[in-house]
Amino acid sequence: MTQTPSLKYTVHSASSDTATANVILLHGLGHTDSIVYDDIKGAIPSGARIYALQGPHPFGQAPDKGFGWFNIEFNESGPPTPDLEQEASSRQAIAAFLDTPEPSLPLILIGFGQGGVMAAHLFLQHPEKMQMCIVASGRIMPHLLEAHPPGPAHQSVPLIWVHGESDPVIPLAAAQAAADQLKTAGVGLTFMPHAGGHEWPEKFNSAVSAEIATAIRNSQTSR
Repeated sequence: MTQTPSLKYTVHSASSDTATANVILLHGLGHTDSIVYDDIKGAIPSGARIYALQGPHPFGQAPDKGFGWFNIEFNESGPPTPDLEQEASSRQAIAAFLDTPEPSLPLILIGFGQGGVMAAHLFLQHPEKMQMCIVASGRIMPHLLEAHPPGPAHQSVPLIWVHGESDPVIPLAAAQAAADQLKTAGVGLTFMPHAGGHEWPEKFNSAVSAEIATAIRNSQTSR
């Protein structure tokens, strides 16, 4: 595992000399960089150089202890309360990391669960840093949508949103509402619901891989 001043990460697949794209993976709450890589690697085209990042905040208990991008306080009644300062700090650290891979290559940002939340927020704040964004089992916090409303800069960055119809963590309706707002603003969003819950659906690997490959080709053509 390699460490920057703010984040730890592991690198997989193509070397920096032969890579056709950079893919950044963000894991879910209580997960690790290895979990998100194992879950989603089948959806990433060959030739990509994959950076799996690790959240900075420990979460959970041993032996299943993982990490998060921000801590959450679970309440007896009502929705959980996120630590917004930690979210902002992690978002800033990830945004800085997006500038470190080879800048001449297209960059694909993929996040699952809480990592999907971070990916969606980064798409809103920094569309210029990526050529595609994939949000899986995520959501958008309302204040981020207000602070960084989608506009022309977002319309050139394709967004795929994968979500389980029976997701017990983030309801499908919440994801669909956010996706509809982005579509209304002109974002080229593909919404991909699946029959499962809060997991990455392997049956989508081929379709997502093809979409990523298309985004890479389009980016290379436009450069």
